[in-house]
Amino acid sequence: MVTYDTLVIGAGCWSAGVALSGRSSTLIVDRGAIVGAEYFDTFRSTSNWKSELHSAEAREFFRTLDDRGGINGERSDAAMLAPFLYKALLPYTAQFRLWTEIAAIRPEGNGFTVTLFDADGSEEIHAERIIDTTPECRSNPAFGRANCKAASLTAVAIAPNAAEMMALWHPVVGSMRPGRTDDELFFTVPVEPGESWPASREKLLRAWNSRREIFFKLNKIAMIARQRALELESDEQSFAPNHWFLNSARFANPLLAIDAGIRFGRK
Repeated sequence: MVTYDTLVIGAGCWSAGVALSGRSSTLIVDRGAIVGAEYFDTFRSTSNWKSELHSAEAREFFRTLDDRGGINGERSDAAMLAPFLYKALLPYTAQFRLWTEIAAIRPEGNGFTVTLFDADGSEEIHAERIIDTTPECRSNPAFGRANCKAASLTAVAIAPNAAEMMALWHPVVGSMRPGRTDDELFFTVPVEPGESWPASREKLLRAWNSRREIFFKLNKIAMIARQRALELESDEQSFAPNHWFLNSARFANPLLAIDAGIRFGRK
């Protein structure tokens, strides 16, 4: 049985930072295949892109985005970060287990025996500590359900008259914010955290189709986020010695999440 110092559940931007820190005895497990999905796949609003960054790696990401026009106030492009982050993570791929479920967690000795399940079957590992970074808290679903107070779903819309639309249309359900370009906007509607994916999409489309008739022509949805953004009551929680929850989406933007992960990994 392989032993790890730390098992991180959820391959978010904070977790990517832990990997980039060079902390080798860390395993990052996620049931999906996207690193940083809490930012890249939700189209959540971001801010504070010019905040101080403490690690050289995060500062280099900032310079890369800034050189390409990705840092632009409320129009900053979080998704532009993804390919540069993934390239930086290539030397650390062995620390990630994607498309992998946590089948069981059992306290044992000074740590935990964890059963992982993927396409190759099940495997047990030992972890001295567990940090769950998933918004729904997969290692403690009861806490996750109680901790989730709201959810939203966002779409990217192409709108040649985006500024006029945001000034003149005030949807009964949902809200708009500027996109990354003058002909783009983000449209967000509140949804129920536990409702089905089709129901959430239906709410968004119904709200979008309620826009005024003058905004129908040439204004259309280009993409709907692959994940809902969750709003949580608590961003941190301790369940037992060496078993914690940390909300990876708590940070104002993905660079701050990566920077915090790097600093944690180098403590």
